[in-house]
Amino acid sequence: MQLIRKALVSLGICSVIFASAHAEPTIREFYVGTTPYQMYVQHWLVPSGKPVRPAPVVMIHGGVHTGTAWTTQPDGQPGWAPRFVDGGWPVYVVDWPGVGRSGFWPETLATGADNVVDALIALLERTGSAVLIGHSIGGALSFKVAEKRPDLVRAIVALAPASMEVPSTAVPTAAPDKPVIVTREVALQRFANSELFPKANFDDYFRFLVPYSPRIRNAAVGANDELKLDRKRLDIWKQVPVLFLVAEEDRTVPNALSEETAKIMGLQQILLGRDWGMPGHGHLFIIEKGNDAIAKRVQDWVAAK
Repeated sequence: MQLIRKALVSLGICSVIFASAHAEPTIREFYVGTTPYQMYVQHWLVPSGKPVRPAPVVMIHGGVHTGTAWTTQPDGQPGWAPRFVDGGWPVYVVDWPGVGRSGFWPETLATGADNVVDALIALLERTGSAVLIGHSIGGALSFKVAEKRPDLVRAIVALAPASMEVPSTAVPTAAPDKPVIVTREVALQRFANSELFPKANFDDYFRFLVPYSPRIRNAAVGANDELKLDRKRLDIWKQVPVLFLVAEEDRTVPNALSEETAKIMGLQQILLGRDWGMPGHGHLFIIEKGNDAIAKRVQDWVAAK
């Protein structure tokens, strides 16, 4: 089975591997929102007979990635989505509007963070209040959802979240008339730099990267205000529990930038090495070696909240 999984990963068709190993379907798919900003959603159901947790989890990917970042590891092992399902959490994995299975439209170049936030709110209105787990830009998007609809957010797990206050010089701004495409060299420098990145599977990982909106990219680096914190709504962060988790070897969102965001929100920034005893991780710690231990600790945190 492992050899089959690895072969399918090399072909880029791995998102159904975990489900196909079960006798009954465990995944449902649907769209929310309206064209051209509809959003693909993959619903992972808790298998019958397992206790079900009281709140669903929505997993939100970062820039140049899709929901596959949550479903399958580069080496073909199950990702965070099936692991959380195994822990009893109903999981919803999304592809942003204009990304991956949501479809790339002419309007995608002008798709903004607000369009993604609106689609996420449409999903939450369907699922009921949920825990948001967002990586990189997905973390910042989670915060914007809570600003608009705190009643729909049980808690937020922000993993290496994009800076929402200080412009980032680590990532250049994007031309507004072209989709953002990450080259192999840039991916190696920004995403695969840490000692724990599975470099033997880099080619498998790189095949999953896709173009996305320059407007969203520019919001994430502070070139426009779409992902800026709403200073009039800072009281929200006294109500919504937030796990603000970052890695010391992150070259995409340096710790100093994310720390400034956390400070303004009144939150404590948790460093994987310093605070959790898990050193050596970079920006993509959700797929790096040892990420299963991180996922387990995140599940424990969510369960406690």
